[in-house]
Amino acid sequence: MIKLLNAKKYSQYCDIALKRAQLFRDLNDSENALTILYEALKVAEFHNLPKHQILIHCKIGNVQIDAYNFSNSKKVAYKAKKIAHKLNDPEYIKNVNQVLYKLHTSIGSDSALYYLNKVAAYKSKSKDYKEISSNYNNYYTYYSSKKDYVNAKKNILEAVKYAKLTKDKKQISIIQMNLGVFHLQFDKNYAKAIEIFKEIIANEANNESSSMASTSYLNISYAYEMLGDYKTAMKYNNKYLEIQDVVINGRLEQASQEIETKYQISKIEDEYKHKNQELADKQRRNQRLLLLLGALFLLGIGLFYIFFQNLKLKQKNKLKDLDSDLQYKIISATLDGQDQERTKISEVLHDNVSATLSSVGLHLSAFESSLTPEQRSDLKKTRALLKQAHDKVRDLSHELVPPLLVKFGLQFALKDLCENNSNSLVKFNYHSELPKSKKFNHDFETKIFYFVSELFNNATKHSKATEVNLNLKEINGMLQIIVSDNGKGFNMKEKPFGFGLTQIRARVKNMNGNLKLFSKPDEGTIITITVKE
Repeated sequence: MIKLLNAKKYSQYCDIALKRAQLFRDLNDSENALTILYEALKVAEFHNLPKHQILIHCKIGNVQIDAYNFSNSKKVAYKAKKIAHKLNDPEYIKNVNQVLYKLHTSIGSDSALYYLNKVAAYKSKSKDYKEISSNYNNYYTYYSSKKDYVNAKKNILEAVKYAKLTKDKKQISIIQMNLGVFHLQFDKNYAKAIEIFKEIIANEANNESSSMASTSYLNISYAYEMLGDYKTAMKYNNKYLEIQDVVINGRLEQASQEIETKYQISKIEDEYKHKNQELADKQRRNQRLLLLLGALFLLGIGLFYIFFQNLKLKQKNKLKDLDSDLQYKIISATLDGQDQERTKISEVLHDNVSATLSSVGLHLSAFESSLTPEQRSDLKKTRALLKQAHDKVRDLSHELVPPLLVKFGLQFALKDLCENNSNSLVKFNYHSELPKSKKFNHDFETKIFYFVSELFNNATKHSKATEVNLNLKEINGMLQIIVSDNGKGFNMKEKPFGFGLTQIRARVKNMNGNLKLFSKPDEGTIITITVKE
């Protein structure tokens, strides 16, 4: 990146910065994405690159929308709009209007339709099937947000028709995904939804670890769950989890390579500067030598000159020693920063709370059409609370469970989890018979932490308990986790395992562990998990 600036290749610098920012955006790391974008924006503004200014402003706007920072998103979007209109370039004006449409849709503003029509006015002149398909898809998202399912269906079907004419597999998958979600959420045609999601998976046959294939497996699992076929639902959910493991590992490796590349570039630049400094020092020494040879002809003046030059040389050597020490500290700090950056990315990747809340929102939307008006009113309040929780989780994600788990281990993280979940309605008690210094393998601790988190969520949502107890002990080299509550309980013969508990049981089994559940009506529930590291 620095070499591009030194070579005055400012456009290429901005293009690479946009790609790097997208990488961090894919990792849900908005902080690093925005840092890169604002640095690139300085270059674009200083060197008067208006088109890159528009693209960078639009990217910043989208990142801010992802982070629910709508105020800042609006500011940068209108800056981009001003520059685009000054250029009078329809393509860039369309890009800005697309960001403004997304912004106003996200905040539920009536202006969404205005900007949607602006985008459509540009695309309606295009004969490109992809543009036409995207235009219909925009109208689908708008009508869906307004719960106008008749027009939503009409537009998504047109979008699919034109997407297939493009013969672009990625475009086809994107549009078909929305059609599948429509059947899944709105008209409850689960069989049709399954058929569409399977087509997407077939379309992604050469890239089964793609987000499209991953999401399709999850949606198929949900559809089979709604059809009451829990065995098949579990089968597709396990495929989704397998792909997620591959995607997460791949993204972590990609991000790690990005950090390693950045470090190597920095290291090479430091070496280059050091060599240049050595060459400059050598040249200066040669100059001093010439001066010294000339001073030999000047006897007394020469002796004084030699003494003076030696004094200066000693001072230079002292400065050089100080500079070498500083360079060493900078390199050490760079290595430390590299480790911290990897840890931070790992923490972000392990934060699946936001995804869980989004999944809850999807389920609420799926059931909304079957509720009474009064229940819908209550559901709106619930969704408002869900959004508030989603915002707080996003803001605190860098300070919560995964960092504590990495730094202090399983016991400290679980104790903190109990404290954070306790409130005036339910109290979570923590007790451990393990030595305080006891730690396990990091991957093992992460799995156990999420087991307990899911069990706490189940107790909070379903048991109506006022007290939940977590006990840890070690028996014959096996870790035993006991979660019990004083809730309403249930009849184990009449009620099968819930979907979340079924997932936990499957994962425990894969770890060669054991899960036992005991519950009776009005006697609470006890869940015992025994696993070996």
